[in-house]
Amino acid sequence: MLICPKCKKELKKEDHCYRCPEGHSFDIARQGYVNLSLKQKKNQGDNRLMVLARSKFLEEDHYDFMRQFVKDKLVDHNIHTLIDGGCGQGYYTKEFKQVVDTVYGIDLSKEAIRYAAAHDKQSQYFVAGIFDMPFSDHSADCITSIFTPLPHEEVYRVLRENGIWIVVGPGPDHCIELKELMYNRPYKNDWPDTHMDHFECVSQDLISNKAVVEDVWSLLEMTPYRYNSPSSSLDKVKACKSLDTTFEFVVSIWRKI
Repeated sequence: MLICPKCKKELKKEDHCYRCPEGHSFDIARQGYVNLSLKQKKNQGDNRLMVLARSKFLEEDHYDFMRQFVKDKLVDHNIHTLIDGGCGQGYYTKEFKQVVDTVYGIDLSKEAIRYAAAHDKQSQYFVAGIFDMPFSDHSADCITSIFTPLPHEEVYRVLRENGIWIVVGPGPDHCIELKELMYNRPYKNDWPDTHMDHFECVSQDLISNKAVVEDVWSLLEMTPYRYNSPSSSLDKVKACKSLDTTFEFVVSIWRKI
């Protein structure tokens, strides 16, 4: 299932590395992950501080109801092989492994993958991009993308016939209270597409929950507003001690046709 990012031939595990027939090898890091990215740049994806901030929020389990919803869908669809695209620090990946035989997590952030591999010894983690995934054609039962847009063509290539793609994005009212705190004219999120070439929409579910967030800044770190808002809006968040917050998600399931 794994393929070499250089020559696209099969990768097999040998002792402390993965090797292809052409002799390209990729070492297994001490934490257990493998770097399959050919772009050896610093600061790809989330840095260490961003990973720790996101982990701090996720460990409060405000998103756990969504994680369990997706996990139940994996059982319903009898998934045996799963790729979590843009898996970050593995918050969802680790949970999915409880019901799926083989789980791969990929992300371009070495810091996120390092964290994921250190906290989850059951799934397999790789530093790799989503536009050229290190997997052979038609090899996965399911691909998940949670807040990570994936290229349709690459998902289609990697999925088996009738394989499913689970996409999770924000619902219209997701974190609406945070927006009301920050902006004079808060906007609602758009509903996702219901049509996609070469895929059939199996279901779209809107799920939501409310919770009091004590660390509002950590919540902000989970959103794009952290990096595209004026300082006056950020100051409002810093001054906020707690926030009763709506968490709302659209879970779309697509079948390859």
